[in-house]
Amino acid sequence: MKSDSRSPAGDLLNDLAVQVSVAAVEAFGVSEEAADALGTDVAMRMIEQWGGQQLYMPKGVRIEASRLHHQIYQEWRGRNHRELARKYGFSLQFIYRVIKALRKADLDSRQRDMFSPASND
Repeated sequence: MKSDSRSPAGDLLNDLAVQVSVAAVEAFGVSEEAADALGTDVAMRMIEQWGGQQLYMPKGVRIEASRLHHQIYQEWRGRNHRELARKYGFSLQFIYRVIKALRKADLDSRQRDMFSPASND
């Protein structure tokens, strides 16, 4: 995709195309030509969808925190709270809270609601 160095929006769209292209090569092993075409296509779709509008791009702090919390939960072995706190630089209480919340979500997702109508599974 051709860069429009006169505007930050042009830089943003060009970088979007490049980032999609790089991700396609790394994640799916597609050829660079196909990846470049995909990157350009995604940028063009964003233009069609959002063109002419002001766009605010958040930093993704919640997404990154969620990834980190899930990583902590995956590494949790039942008695390694202190180790996880040291490894990730969090307080012991914070590690307990993360594990408690994700463990509850995990259990809730696997437990059926006894008051909902029975399914024909």
